[in-house]
Amino acid sequence: MFFIAGINRKREQLDYYEPIMCSACTKYGRFEAYVEYSVLSLFFIPIFRFGKKYYARTTCCNSLYLITNKEKGLMMERGQGHNVFLKDEDLMLIQKGFSGRTCPNCYNQVSQEHNYCPNCGTKL
Repeated sequence: MFFIAGINRKREQLDYYEPIMCSACTKYGRFEAYVEYSVLSLFFIPIFRFGKKYYARTTCCNSLYLITNKEKGLMMERGQGHNVFLKDEDLMLIQKGFSGRTCPNCYNQVSQEHNYCPNCGTKL
């Protein structure tokens, strides 16, 4: 008998948008949330999900946070995100985002001390 099975990582965007004043870059932005999980598949049919983790990413500087409050993550996943407000104690910073500038010509991320884009030479 021949079996085809596998485990894959999946990510789904959640319907959650919360306007914030970012603590990483001190600019206005919003949280966008998503869930990552592993899926056991048998004959390419998903059978079992496990290892769910909920994340929030800021739109201003792309800082990444792990949502440590699982109940709030479940509420977002069930479509009740309008009732959820993330607090500092619900989040754990995983990766601090970029707080510099973006080139208007090539959209390259440029640090604050540059007057010209190092990628295309456009004056900033």
